Amino acid sequence: MMKSANVHAPERPRATWGAWWALFVLCFFYVLSFLDRYMLTMLVEPIQTDLGLSDFEMGLILGPAFGVSLGVAALPLGWLIDRSPRRKLVFFGVAFWSMATAASGLAHSAVALGLARLGVGAGEAMLGPAASSLLADKFPRERLTTALAIYQASNKVGSATAFGLGGLLIGLFSGTILTLPLLGVVKPWQLVFFSIGVPGIFAALLVFTFSEPPRLGRKSAAPPTPGLLLAFLRENRRLMTLIYAGFSLIALCGYAMTAWVPTFVARRYGLEPIQYGPMLSVASLVAAGALVLKGGIVDWLYARGRKDANLLFYSWVALASSPVAVVCFFMPGPSLFFGVYVVLLAVTIPSMLYLAASLALLAPNELRGQLTALAYALYGILGMGFGPAVVGAITDFVFHDPNKIGWSLALLSGICMPVGALLLKAAMKPLREAVMASEALEAADAKAAGLATCV
Repeated sequence: MMKSANVHAPERPRATWGAWWALFVLCFFYVLSFLDRYMLTMLVEPIQTDLGLSDFEMGLILGPAFGVSLGVAALPLGWLIDRSPRRKLVFFGVAFWSMATAASGLAHSAVALGLARLGVGAGEAMLGPAASSLLADKFPRERLTTALAIYQASNKVGSATAFGLGGLLIGLFSGTILTLPLLGVVKPWQLVFFSIGVPGIFAALLVFTFSEPPRLGRKSAAPPTPGLLLAFLRENRRLMTLIYAGFSLIALCGYAMTAWVPTFVARRYGLEPIQYGPMLSVASLVAAGALVLKGGIVDWLYARGRKDANLLFYSWVALASSPVAVVCFFMPGPSLFFGVYVVLLAVTIPSMLYLAASLALLAPNELRGQLTALAYALYGILGMGFGPAVVGAITDFVFHDPNKIGWSLALLSGICMPVGALLLKAAMKPLREAVMASEALEAADAKAAGLATCV
């Protein structure tokens, strides 16, 4: 008996220090992406004043200009992620969206600002699917949801940074109007975009401080072909339809809130960015800490045999918090509002953690990037794209009152959140079956590879 030099059994990864460092770097990029993404939400009023935009028009820039771009770019990038070195792709994505953020500071019209936001969305489409693929190969199954929870918590840290730093930068640049060669007159809100976009171009180099992991886990039965994704979706059409639809509806509410809550607070309670920015930062940081805790709970449930742990946990908390998402916007004072809003953030938002973890557990390795990219595409188009725009449209065309922005947010949340939660509950049984089948196939692959080492 002897071992073949060319065949070996695949080994699941361990949570090494190198894996944790890779997670840290990816978290930093995610924080940076949300800083670039949501700084705009604190600049709505000055931009509307300078460019003469209505709520609906501003909603198009907050939403579709970014979200649809991210969604459309995510699908081809997901295919590329499954076939190319992921570190290099992350580098180009971070550098590109940082340049687009800086270019937002050059905008002197709604069209120019919209085009810059298209670039931010296209660049950020690379990070999420690539990070999920990298982490799935860096961490073992029983630690994966915790790792993804830490990664997803970074978006709340990014939101907190955007709100906190945004308030400080807006205060710092307030009243500062420069006239620069070639650029002309530069307003304070444009200086904010310069100050956060340029450093990100250089920060992208951090991706090369950790190694590219080998691609591990279950391989699909069929060879990788362009039709493999469609075949997988057809085979699991009921499960994929339920989880994609359920998570997208809840994400639509989450992105609408993130985009419009700063404006809601300013209009309802008369607060300035430097006043409400720190409050929103604290709310986001509490939500980030809660997200890590929730990831640990899901891993605990998974380790005890609940293969549908992600949907079991999230569908219940989303359903239970749906009334909170409605009453939140009718609080009589800012203290009560922020108290209720932080509970909503901590319990329900964000949802991508549970979707990404579910996909990583059930998908073949060759499809992880594409399936996660499809999730980001739906989130981008339905959540980021339509969420802010729908709220702006309801405010302008239904309530005809910019001060009713809270009514629009409450209406959207009261419909979409409970419907999304019920769809996720319906997906629990097919998810259990799919994850069990995936684990059985991976075990069979490992056993076959082990037998092949002997000749």
